[in-house]
Amino acid sequence: MKALCASFFTALLALLPLVASPADTDKTLQNVKGSVTYGPQKTPTSALAPKASTTLNNNDYAATGPNSLATITLPDSSQIEMGSNASVQMVSFSQTDIAHASFVVVGKMRFTVNHPAGAKADYNFTTSTGQIAVRGTVGDIFANPSGGLQVNVYALSNPALPVQVTLVNGQVFTLAAGQSLVATAAAAGAVSASVTGVSQSMFTPFSELGAPVNASSLGISSAAAGAGAGAGAGAATGAIAAGAAGAVAVGAAVVSNTAASPSPSPSTAPTPTQTATPTPQPSTTSVPITVTRTSPSPVRTIQRPGGFPTPPAH
Repeated sequence: MKALCASFFTALLALLPLVASPADTDKTLQNVKGSVTYGPQKTPTSALAPKASTTLNNNDYAATGPNSLATITLPDSSQIEMGSNASVQMVSFSQTDIAHASFVVVGKMRFTVNHPAGAKADYNFTTSTGQIAVRGTVGDIFANPSGGLQVNVYALSNPALPVQVTLVNGQVFTLAAGQSLVATAAAAGAVSASVTGVSQSMFTPFSELGAPVNASSLGISSAAAGAGAGAGAGAATGAIAAGAAGAVAVGAAVVSNTAASPSPSPSTAPTPTQTATPTPQPSTTSVPITVTRTSPSPVRTIQRPGGFPTPPAH
């Protein structure tokens, strides 16, 4: 009997490493700033205090309000940074031979999917316009609630594993590091897409999330690089300041175009002749004039030496 029990416990202990511990399956949501909610409903109602964290279960939702930021950290240390007015459904996560994760996303967010040496990742983001498959990448997604999609790819942990975007019409695009895709939805479900290089203008919609660490190599402003997930506000402020500076420069150009031009040098241009206002001259041409009196001539009064006026003669 003792031998049988010992064999049973030995078999049980052998099975324990195959069972995932709670730490392996925890998905952590943190409120970086502003308004963040979570829960099983599509419009979550449980509020998360600023700087606080909570655990997300499979199929839970996380949402941010205006001027808000949140971060979802996965057990493999990958992260999803949520911008303002964004929604993420944490559909599933599992980690066996590789890390598998599935999300439904709306709004702006940054994915940092880690791909450690000897490991693999299989992350999929679903939007109304298409699906984004990520194997080990840093990039941004903007899934417009009214249709349309933008995907920026900043870096790949393995150049042989690009980001793959499959649109709802079946078109498939692969994005290498430094490339950006923009897809627009038209009437009757038609979707058109184009791929270009990442540029400052393509990065601007995501400025609240801060610049990626390799921003300078991509020609992107790195004012907020390395400031972490909470740098979005600083990056946005920097972008506004840059816009204001541009407006001042444009205004200065307009003023310089409307200001009086400097007088030319006497050695290179003649002195302008001033024209005096002409003095009126008497006319030498007789012009008949008709005068109509509307009142009697004034009475002329002569003062006599005695101080009494002399009546006018009739």
